[in-house]
Amino acid sequence: MAIPLLALSSLCLGGGEAAAFVAVERTPPSRPMHLPLRRTNCNYPSYRPRPTLPLCATTSRSASAEQYDSGTTRAMALQLMAENAMPQLDMDDPLHGDISHPLGHYDDDHQTPLESEFVNMMNAFLTYSERDIQSLTTTSNRYLHYPQAENEKKPKLPHQRSKEEGIRYRVLYAGVQAASLEPEVLRSFTVLFEDYLPIRLAGRRIFKHLRNVMEEVREERRGEIVRAAELCPRWDQGFVECARDVWDTVMDEGLLLEHSLDSVLDEEQSQEGGVLSLHQLMDLGIDKSLIEEGLVDSMEELENIVRQSALEEELQVEEYYNSKRRKHHPQDVQDGQYLEMTFAVFMKVLYQCSTRKQSYSGEEIRSLLQSLEENTLEHRTHSAKEQETSILLAEKAIHSGSSTSCKKREKFSDRFDEYVSTFKLWEGRFLGNSKGDELEMHPTRRVEILKGCFFGARNPQVVAALRIVYLDYRPLRLAGDLIFKLMSTVQRGLAGS
Repeated sequence: MAIPLLALSSLCLGGGEAAAFVAVERTPPSRPMHLPLRRTNCNYPSYRPRPTLPLCATTSRSASAEQYDSGTTRAMALQLMAENAMPQLDMDDPLHGDISHPLGHYDDDHQTPLESEFVNMMNAFLTYSERDIQSLTTTSNRYLHYPQAENEKKPKLPHQRSKEEGIRYRVLYAGVQAASLEPEVLRSFTVLFEDYLPIRLAGRRIFKHLRNVMEEVREERRGEIVRAAELCPRWDQGFVECARDVWDTVMDEGLLLEHSLDSVLDEEQSQEGGVLSLHQLMDLGIDKSLIEEGLVDSMEELENIVRQSALEEELQVEEYYNSKRRKHHPQDVQDGQYLEMTFAVFMKVLYQCSTRKQSYSGEEIRSLLQSLEENTLEHRTHSAKEQETSILLAEKAIHSGSSTSCKKREKFSDRFDEYVSTFKLWEGRFLGNSKGDELEMHPTRRVEILKGCFFGARNPQVVAALRIVYLDYRPLRLAGDLIFKLMSTVQRGLAGS
């Protein structure tokens, strides 16, 4: 996505008249230009494409050419001024209200182009279901392009999404949804998007990226279900989709296990997203459930089934993408490699175990899946059960990884927590008292931002998402520091008024 640049174009009107300066955003020709206008009951003027001005003049210019360019420049300047001039307002009309700020006190029935753009972006996140967001951490991207039509070109092996990446995405989506449902937070974000160009540019880039990620994850989930149905021909599609929901729960609880994000401690555990190792499933008690049901006789038998199923599926994926994910050595199979399972491999293991026991009916399999889900949920402590899963996962992601990166993240996280605590302290000074009532009657745009910070600091999902943004995106971290300093100045002014 091309990044617009802020250009200050000085257009001289000629003679003794003053120069007119027009601040515009340089945007690609394929995208319409939106200039922030104050909202009124009048319709916004349309923006017509304008010819490009020459960057510099040549040394050999004739008088007629200079006169022509001067007239053209004057005409263009007048056109710009006419298109962007505000319509005449009747100052006695109460509908127009206070116009001390060009974006302040809008009409209820209209939105500026920038506000409309931002609200549409936020509304796009509300279309994502809880299952969509959960899939960010429970889905493997091995099946992104599965299945492909026979006449289509062979797809490339997609970039592997790590467990930590999936967690960060999930926290962001959940936080944006929570912010969209908080009117004060949404208004605060809207003002920031309208008034601060760096935030607007970064917001557009992040939105486009997150939209593409969600499209891929939805396709990956569909591909996983199709592949699992192929590996379990006797089970109908509805049963496979039901099992996929159980896998979501199992994956969440597996990620919450201690050391689940530390690949250094366990060579059999990679950081690929959407997969669980056999040892994680053992920690959740799934192996005991299978043995108690008589589907396998021993742990060694289950391990052999998992290893063989995982290796076969690995080779099938490589053949599908015509690419080698890693070198295969017989010693790898013997030493404990290929003990990780995607949803498709997990279903293949269950299918092979159940088909060995001919008397095991479909209803018994459904009952087994329900039992597995209940057993995995029992591993959470009582306090953890009351918290949102994405928030718990975010805490694990911050404190995981190498010691260097972990210390760096913790440093920024501590600074962010200090900001949140400060906003909560300020909130007690201004809300719920006479000063707060006065602010409600005469709000300014900066006060709207401050109020949004107060309400956002109360919402755990919003706080978790903003923390991820603050830690992972350096430009927005700098913007966050500047906003906090600005809000410090605002609250000092309010306290002294």
